[in-house]
Amino acid sequence: MRWIVRRAVGAGAVISLGALIALFATSAAARLIVEIYALALGAVLMLAIIRVARTLERRRGQTPFARALAAMRAPQPRTGELPEERDVELSRVGAFHYHVRVRPILRDIAAHRLRRSYGVELDREPARARELVPSAAWEVVRPDRPMPSDRLARGPSLDEQRTVLDELERV
Repeated sequence: MRWIVRRAVGAGAVISLGALIALFATSAAARLIVEIYALALGAVLMLAIIRVARTLERRRGQTPFARALAAMRAPQPRTGELPEERDVELSRVGAFHYHVRVRPILRDIAAHRLRRSYGVELDREPARARELVPSAAWEVVRPDRPMPSDRLARGPSLDEQRTVLDELERV
């Protein structure tokens, strides 16, 4: 911390010497020179205060505010669970969740497999798609499937969902 004081005093001495030379060299701009001198000394003093504060902060360690700010910036640890896994678990609890969150993914899978393997569009050719998609999977991915009448009803079990996936893999 002594080096900060030494540097500030040295800079102040250089500024003072420059201001004295400028005052003796000109007589008309004395007021302007004094204002610039005060501004320069204020800047040196402010820089010294900032350096002292930084040095003290490093010695003392992080403040509670700095620790909280660092914790907010840190990435949250992953739970290892994918969003789709969560959707499957929630779809077991509610038929509405299954219809809104899981069914569109299953429809995308069925549409892709039908298009790739048979050149059939799921929404444009539902009769042909019905022939190619097994029954349990068709009940889930069919284009005219209505929303569940009871939104709070239980969704399909894991075994039923696994059956649908197995049937879609065979398409």
